Amino acid sequence: MYALERPPHQSSAALDDVRSPRIRALYDYWKSKCNDVVPPPRSAIEPAEIRPLLPYLLLTELTAAPFRISYRLVGTAVVRWHGEDFTGRDHGAVPSLAESGIEESYRQSVATRAPVFGRTALYAGDQSWIGFDYAVFPLSDNGKTVNKCLAIECIGPSEATASDAASVGDDSSERPPAAPADSAESRQPGQHERQGRR
Repeated sequence: MYALERPPHQSSAALDDVRSPRIRALYDYWKSKCNDVVPPPRSAIEPAEIRPLLPYLLLTELTAAPFRISYRLVGTAVVRWHGEDFTGRDHGAVPSLAESGIEESYRQSVATRAPVFGRTALYAGDQSWIGFDYAVFPLSDNGKTVNKCLAIECIGPSEATASDAASVGDDSSERPPAAPADSAESRQPGQHERQGRR
């Protein structure tokens, strides 16, 4: 049972604080795409290589002045938990993310060019909150400025199985994802994406 007041937001740059097997699997994948200490570009992320994680992922585009987070892709599990598809919308226009603390994690990831791990909560109705773990992984198309992020949200203490984590990076897996197929960009299952005008 959760209290009426939102549980406090927590964030950390330490992988040791991460409990979710899915987040750890995405970290390993993101790290494998990095060149030394430079975040990988968006083009290095291959949806087929992280198929089991697709329903839980978000792809964001960032602008610096003023700082803005725009959701370009929202996985189907994330849509289900939030009760709406906020693909194509800015962070401030998503009621379920208001005062969640996630914006600060994006700012930290941009400043440090490193992943940020956190825990916050969604309002579940009936005066209760549902806690979830998340991570934000920076992406850089020019090798200098973080202009996109790959993020993941995971509800539940141990929501992934060992086989889920083991199959990340293996595009030969034929297991279906946990959510229905729907993707505009990659035609991979478990995602929604809308290209905004720039």
